[in-house]
Amino acid sequence: MASVFKRTRDKGNRLASWYFAYVDADGVRRTEKGCPDKAATEAMARKAESEAELRRRGIIDAKADQYAAHAARPLSEHIDAWRESMIHQDDTPKHADQTAGRVRRLIAVLFGARPNDIDGKRMTRPQQAQAREAVSRLVVKARLSDITPDRVQAALATFRDSGRSAETCNHHRNAVRAFARWCKRTGRLREYPLEGVTGFNAREDRRHDRRTLSLDELTRLIAVAERGLDFQAMTGPARALCYRLAASTGLRYSEIGSIRPASFDWKAASVRVAASYTKNGAEAELPIPSDLAADLKLFVAALPPGSSVFPLPEKGVKMLRADLQAAGIPYKDASGLVFDFHALRCQMATLADAAGVSPRVVQKLMRHSTLELTGRYTRPRIVDIEAAASMLPSLKPSGDRPEALAMTGTDGPDRSKSDSALPARTGRDGSLSVVSWRDEPGESAIGALPQAVTPDGSRRDVSSAVEARPVGFEPTTFGFEVRDSIR
Repeated sequence: MASVFKRTRDKGNRLASWYFAYVDADGVRRTEKGCPDKAATEAMARKAESEAELRRRGIIDAKADQYAAHAARPLSEHIDAWRESMIHQDDTPKHADQTAGRVRRLIAVLFGARPNDIDGKRMTRPQQAQAREAVSRLVVKARLSDITPDRVQAALATFRDSGRSAETCNHHRNAVRAFARWCKRTGRLREYPLEGVTGFNAREDRRHDRRTLSLDELTRLIAVAERGLDFQAMTGPARALCYRLAASTGLRYSEIGSIRPASFDWKAASVRVAASYTKNGAEAELPIPSDLAADLKLFVAALPPGSSVFPLPEKGVKMLRADLQAAGIPYKDASGLVFDFHALRCQMATLADAAGVSPRVVQKLMRHSTLELTGRYTRPRIVDIEAAASMLPSLKPSGDRPEALAMTGTDGPDRSKSDSALPARTGRDGSLSVVSWRDEPGESAIGALPQAVTPDGSRRDVSSAVEARPVGFEPTTFGFEVRDSIR
């Protein structure tokens, strides 16, 4: 039975509070503070003892108090705890701050803030500080019960109407959904509350489409960077090696920034990235071309152990744009396509595709979950596509072609015609190939067979053409073996 008492030092003091002791549902004796009114304190003791008995009998859910306690806490405390849990799970502080910040901004909009007042990329530092304070004041008012599908969907729509891209809105949606799932998993919420919250179609709202460079432009960019002035802590040689590493391995900006001297395996010519810095949360080990590995080894040898190999600035695009301008390469081309640091990752996939690397191998190097995603990173230039179309053979009927004359039985192929009058094709290496026609000895003109003229002037028969499968991300097609576009 619960007991009510006053502490020894408070006896005789009518204004001092009474205390009561009882045994909780787990059999632990607890002491709680009551009030100066003894009768009210006795009522509090009876209530606590009664609830303890109901919990022991299973009539009251033991987790109900836990949910109620979490529901009463400010939402900002839960977001702070979520951020800490991400860091404890080997997430980077930068990513944890970015993800938690998106949830805070969404909640602030949910409570009436305007997106342009709290999420301006071009704000000055004082303005950014004011925006953070405004967000903090609004998030403190919020509780877990405020996270409902209707309110979150409305806040996302407000972001969209303010001019944010569909992809930016989807980032905020993904962040708040991840936070809600964490609350459910850690016993803060009884159920996941955001079922049915939909995103936006980012494919219909592309605002930052990337392009790739030609091999000549890429090598010029690297050469200019190597001779260039320092950009913050990045020297010219460091930037050149950084660009080469990104275009050869497909490593992301944050992954390159995490590399230390011990990350390299010079015997295997590979680089390792810790799981906390990769997008899929798995440790990555990627091969490096031998010439790049040799240059990196000399560069890293002069660095102290444990130091950052590439002390990158916060925004890589500013560094890259300075080198692009020095190399005479536009950041944004006439089509509106940009070449930022992440475009070097697209460059890697495109170069591998052009080199004939198997799509599955490229997928493995890019660490993509699907082949379709890898295909989106392959960005052939318009001139390359046009050149590929020009390599296709002509299918236009011709009345004076050797086969047409042979079919009439009145004449054979006109050997007086020079090969220059026949269709020509330009290969990827700039060489010119033409097709001539001849009769095999002992055969009639009806058996005229095509013959390919190679760049060195020799001729090759394609009479026994075999099927060859061109390598690339497009669906497999069939063609003649001696086709300039298949090498």
